[in-house]
Amino acid sequence: MNHKVVTYPAVFKPLENDIYVISFPDVKGGITEGQGLRESMKMAADTLASRLYNKAVLPKVSKISDIELPDDGSFVAPVSADLTEASRDRINYEI
Repeated sequence: MNHKVVTYPAVFKPLENDIYVISFPDVKGGITEGQGLRESMKMAADTLASRLYNKAVLPKVSKISDIELPDDGSFVAPVSADLTEASRDRINYEI
């Protein structure tokens, strides 16, 4: 079975206590948070999957180099999500 995997740039904004707020400039409502980078990446991938798994038309993906960042320690990283797997986990689930 083929899997539909997407990759979008995510902005990771560090806060106190190793907390990151993660947002997706290209994905409406795509925002989450996590503690530490490992958990933050997992939360980001889940959020991306939740927002896009049932979309017929996916948003255009920005180039990482085109994303402007505030001077607060934020950085951009690519995040991937398996939309095929997400659709199995979220039958009849809507955000």
